Amino acid sequence: MNGRLKGLLIICVNLTIVLAIAALWMQAIRKQRNERSEGIRVQIISETSADTLISTKEVYSWLYTFYKKDPRKMPVRSLNLVKLEEFINSQDLVKRSDIYLDSKEHLNIDIYQRHPIIRISDIQGNQYYLDEDGYKIPVSLKYTSRVIVATGNLSVVSGKSLDKKTRSYYSGLLDVAKALKKDTFANSLIEQIYLDENGEFTLIPKIGNERIFLGNSEILEDKLMRLKLFYKENMGRQGWNVYQLVNLKFKGQVIGKKLQQES
Repeated sequence: MNGRLKGLLIICVNLTIVLAIAALWMQAIRKQRNERSEGIRVQIISETSADTLISTKEVYSWLYTFYKKDPRKMPVRSLNLVKLEEFINSQDLVKRSDIYLDSKEHLNIDIYQRHPIIRISDIQGNQYYLDEDGYKIPVSLKYTSRVIVATGNLSVVSGKSLDKKTRSYYSGLLDVAKALKKDTFANSLIEQIYLDENGEFTLIPKIGNERIFLGNSEILEDKLMRLKLFYKENMGRQGWNVYQLVNLKFKGQVIGKKLQQES
């Protein structure tokens, strides 16, 4: 009899422990389902602080647009971070984003920003930016990117990015824009790129009357090095507004055509 009672007692104790653990587990699940975010942390990742075009305030406005309410007042389980990330990634200036909850239930939003490298004014008068990947970024009053302007015989980019046809057409222009951005001297000197009907490029400087003829988009590093040497050797000695044309088209040459002097 004592053995039976002892066995029943052990069973009751074990059952009580199991039920207690189950109750605590269910309570933890209910608590987790109703837990709210402890805060929002936004990080904009760009090349430099001066290039940051997305503000934290704008990211908060995206959150309110997506959730229709303050996400800090919503249960964590209802935040749907996958859909939120898709929504954030659809914004014009966002290249990609990482969105996650940390161990303290903070909603973390890391945004990798797109960087315009050129402003396009196409043959129909439309204006927009292109980034290094050929993604089209609309001109906006919310931000201004100080980049070189491209004009001339530029076809219309109708989609969100360059398609197969326009990518082939714009590849040379993007190469020129990237080369100018990379070259400190040229980037500070040039304000405009003109593309003619032959697919050749002319650079227009911020100061001076000369036009700098590149020709095609090949050997750009060499052409810009020759341009730098030409300016160093001639502009300092002769001054500005002496040349009408600086031709860099032919390998190993710089052909300068001076302005006609009035008699």
